[in-house]
Amino acid sequence: MENFYLMDLINAVDGSFVIGNPHLPIKEIGIDTRTIKEGSLFFAIKGKNLDGHDFIREAIEKKVSAIVYSKEDMNFEHLFPTIPSLVKVKDTSIALEKLATAYRKRFNLLHCVAITGSNGKTTTKEMLSSIFRQKGKTLSNQGNFNNRIGVPLTLFNLTSDTEYAAIEIGTSEFGEIKALTDIVHPHCGIITNIGSSHLEFFKTPENVLKEKRTLIDGIDDNGFIVLNNENQYLKTLIPQVQKKVITFGLYNGADVYAKNIKLWLDKPLFDMYIDGNKETIELPIKGKFNIFNALGAAAVAYGLGFSFQEIKDGLATCNPPKMRMQPYSLKNGAVVINDAYNANPTSMQESIKSLAQSYPNREIILVLGDMLELGEKSAEYHAELGKYINSLQNIKSVYLFGDLVNHLKRELLDIKSKFFISKSILCDEIIKDITENSLIFIKASRGMKLDEVYDEIIAVDKIKRGIK
Repeated sequence: MENFYLMDLINAVDGSFVIGNPHLPIKEIGIDTRTIKEGSLFFAIKGKNLDGHDFIREAIEKKVSAIVYSKEDMNFEHLFPTIPSLVKVKDTSIALEKLATAYRKRFNLLHCVAITGSNGKTTTKEMLSSIFRQKGKTLSNQGNFNNRIGVPLTLFNLTSDTEYAAIEIGTSEFGEIKALTDIVHPHCGIITNIGSSHLEFFKTPENVLKEKRTLIDGIDDNGFIVLNNENQYLKTLIPQVQKKVITFGLYNGADVYAKNIKLWLDKPLFDMYIDGNKETIELPIKGKFNIFNALGAAAVAYGLGFSFQEIKDGLATCNPPKMRMQPYSLKNGAVVINDAYNANPTSMQESIKSLAQSYPNREIILVLGDMLELGEKSAEYHAELGKYINSLQNIKSVYLFGDLVNHLKRELLDIKSKFFISKSILCDEIIKDITENSLIFIKASRGMKLDEVYDEIIAVDKIKRGIK
């Protein structure tokens, strides 16, 4: 953060100055006293489980320079003489958003992209960031900082020499995409796809589309939107968009498309076509769906004037996000793939289909957990996935962990399957089942924490290798 003072904050958030130095420079903002640094400004955010006001004393002990709070009955008298500057607001979460909005507007020359969709947001963001870095300093969200807390905290890292920003925006309720778009103020945006995600709240993919499309209204009039023209929902949206649209897909009906796809290699290979030109692209991450992500990232970069060579180099040097098609080769030649960051019916089926295509000669062992936040049709979605898996040829066995996967198990009529209530026992059984020709694929919603299974398999393998 640069060139921002406490008085700027007070004006931006409609706050009341209580005590301290209004000319105090703000160099860093934090909401977590476990990681906050000395001299930072502390926002006392009230969340679902924790209230930042309960940690104000700890923030002061960490020597923060200022505190933004909203609680009416706060008593600071007993903290004198070490009390920092204080600003009172009506709602600290809304104040954080207002401050981020004001700070973002200081960077008029920034090339800013907002990325949303049911699947592929994070990988597309990482690919796009890698392309952007071919030209200049780039900012992007870290981890899952894609909500109304994480996005503002990300934007506070903007500096005057930042040329590009790839900002992932997510949603779990109506109005969140609009709110985040207003904060980010993007020049362009991309909707990767619309599928069966967050249905616990949105109920139907049509409602997901209704929420995601609000990104389009927030794009600059002279900007553009990138859409997946093979997605059944986005395809119907394209003719309705009044702004410039760039499309991507696997076929030549799109502005950016792919041909000659080879998935069974160590690194997926395909020909990418942009504006009549062709380049052969090698991706550092498995999966046909990641070719879609690469095409989407390339379409955004193309719209911003990047050369084909810069796009190619950026995709080749992209570091795949953790827990997303993250591979590891075991000592005996087997391969473990960790894709346990998140899951919904669309991403589950696409991932498993891609594995079957990419590893036709491997015996695939699926380690699957519950898909969460699917609402009243949750049992039906799990059962449909079970039917799909049962139709595949090279699935050796399926290991299941959770409650909802019981609906999946009942459909596995022709494939060996086991259900577990203990991850440690699950790990022991998998390790016994692994051969040199095995491909172990791990996927579930993040709340199931199936990455712990991946970590345990690798830990055992390192012991076999004599690695500490």
